[in-house]
Amino acid sequence: MHIEQKKIEPDVNVLELTGKITLGRESQKIEWTVDELLGKNEKKFIFDLSKIDYVDSSGLGIIVSCSGKVKKAGGSLRVVGAHDRVLQIFKMTGLDAVLICCPTMAEAVASSS
Repeated sequence: MHIEQKKIEPDVNVLELTGKITLGRESQKIEWTVDELLGKNEKKFIFDLSKIDYVDSSGLGIIVSCSGKVKKAGGSLRVVGAHDRVLQIFKMTGLDAVLICCPTMAEAVASSS
C-alpha cells in the first residue's frame, strides 16, 4: 500500500491511497499520517480510495479510527473514489452510514468546508 499526500488549498489534506488496506504496518501508515497532520492542527481530510482494490476488516478499523480521531479534533473526513467492491464492503458493515462518501473530489472538497 502506498500513500501520496496532497494539499488542496486552502486547508484540505488529500491522502491518495494505492493498493490494499489490510492488516500490517503498511496500512498503519494511514493512521500515523493522520496523527501527524492532526498534530499540525490540520483538520480537513479526504481519503481518495480510487486506487484501492481491497479493504479487509483491519483496513476498515483503521479508516474508522482515523474518522473518529478527526471528528474528536473537530475536523472532517470524507471518502472519495471508492470502487463498487469497496463500497459493497462499506454497505455490508454499515460504514456507509458512518463515513461520508462523495462521488467526486469536487463534492468532497465542497462538503469539507
